[in-house]
Parts: sequence; C-alpha cells; structure tokens
Amino acid sequence: MNNTMTLSYLPIRFYIRLASPAYSDTPPLFILRSLLGKNLRSMSCIARQNKCPDCMYNKTCAYAFLFETILPTENDVAPGRDRASHPFAFTDGKLASNEKLDEYDFSITLLGKAVEYLPYIYASFVRAGAEGIFRKRTPFEITKVCVGEKNILIDSDHIDTSTPAILWKLNEDLPSKKGEVLVDLRSPLRFKYGGKYGMDFSAQDFMSCLFRRMKTLCALYGSVDSELEYRTGEEIGIADKRLEWQDNKHYSARQKKEMSLGGVSGTFKLQGTFTAMEQNLLEFSKLFNAGKNTNFGLGQFDFWKKWE
Repeated sequence: MNNTMTLSYLPIRFYIRLASPAYSDTPPLFILRSLLGKNLRSMSCIARQNKCPDCMYNKTCAYAFLFETILPTENDVAPGRDRASHPFAFTDGKLASNEKLDEYDFSITLLGKAVEYLPYIYASFVRAGAEGIFRKRTPFEITKVCVGEKNILIDSDHIDTSTPAILWKLNEDLPSKKGEVLVDLRSPLRFKYGGKYGMDFSAQDFMSCLFRRMKTLCALYGSVDSELEYRTGEEIGIADKRLEWQDNKHYSARQKKEMSLGGVSGTFKLQGTFTAMEQNLLEFSKLFNAGKNTNFGLGQFDFWKKWE
C-alpha cells in the first residue's frame, strides 16, 4: 500500500442541556460556531491591538490557528488566498431552526494539530454555556463529551485529553467496483462548478469537489503527494436527483452584514464503475464533510453502496 495521503483526526461529541426550553431562529450549529470563535478569541488573544495576520503570536494562538487559519501570501495549497480551510468541521448536529430545544448534541471533528487544542474548545463551550445561547441567552451545561463510546468529561473543569487521534490513510489497493451509490446530503452542500453554485452538477463535478477538499485538508494538516491528481472520466453518471436549494442566513461579524449560506439538500445516485480513488473520496468526505463552509456544519452527507 502506498499511502500518498494521510490525515489524523478526532471526532468529539458534545451533549448539552439548556436551563429551560428555548427556540432558535438560526441553525444551532451556526450559533455554536460563533460562540466558539468569540470565546476562543477572548481566552487566547493577548494583543488585541493587532490584526491576526500581522500578529507575532499567530503561529501559537489557538484562536488564530482554529478560526483565522492564516496562509502566507505565497503558498502552494490555495494560491492567491490568505486564509485556509479551518482545521475543524461540525460533522453532526441539526441545522434546523425554529425548533424548541431543551437538549442538544453535536460533533466537531478536529484535524491534525487542532486535536491538541481540544481543551481550548471545551473551555470555550463552557464559557458559552455560562453566557447563554439563542436570543434569550439561555444558559446551558455540558453533560457529556464523548470520543466514540467513551465519555472524556471528568468534571466541569476537566476533560481527559489522552485519547489518541485516528489516522486516515488513502487506500490505493481497493479494487474497482461496479454498481451504484445513493448519496444523502444531510446538510446543504455548497460548492462551485463552472464558476457558479447550483443543482445541475454532474457526477464528475461532484467527485472533483470531494477531491479538492481531500487534497487541501491533507496538504494543510496531514501529508500529501503534491503530484497526485484526480482525472474524472465518464465511467460514473448521476441519476435520480431529488434535490432542492436550501438557504440559511448568517450574520458575519467580519463583513458586518447578513450573508446567505445556500446549498443543495436531498439525494441522488451515482452509477457506474468506481475506482479506488473514488471510493476513498466518498469515505473521506463522509468523515470530514464536502464543499465550502463545513465549519458551519454544511456539506454533511452519508452514502450507501450497492455493488454488482
């Protein structure tokens, strides 16, 4: 086996209990992301007068690494960009709004070095619980923090950080399989093809989207063969699309305006012969989400395969 791509990761599931039932008019994961960023900055930033890209502390600051994720001006991962994909993704949790909640659970998957910052993330959510959530600022407490079946919450001030990260490896030895794959987009998938967002993407557009994210994350937080490419062919087609466009609103503190984070929800089938790479892409993206804005919980999907 020649593992040209690897990525270490750790999925952590948080269980919270609200002090009283509360409504959210915004998807809960959007709120939790904002609270995470706010409290990380409050705990970590020791030079408020500086902007993160220019700050001499940015290489060791939890907030700068997790939430700003700064790239040097010249880089090979995302040429022309000064920000990278964040080293975490919300990988489970409801995106529905206008729902009455008294308990809620969600998962956050940490990538590469981000695993070391788990105590900061836990402490951020503890602070968020004291400040409250949603419009009425309803307090909440963390009742469990689980890695797999193991509860790593020791008490309100401590978690067990000894659980090792999991290593994902590209498996190039898988034999090609012929059949079909049912893809269920569990939260809006947001990606550009042909320079636009939309719902009329092809199987090749979809698989290329998965490959871009896999290569980017491995380059940033794991290991990657920079020469490895994915050349889409006509061996896979797309059928039975049952899709709809779903818009979610988000207020961006950085841009100081409300933004629409729209994407595609629903199901579709991929049919044809799936190479080892394409099987890897599906498995990888099930773990780490696909497309853009995965740190909001977008791009979550599951799939079921039926081989001939």
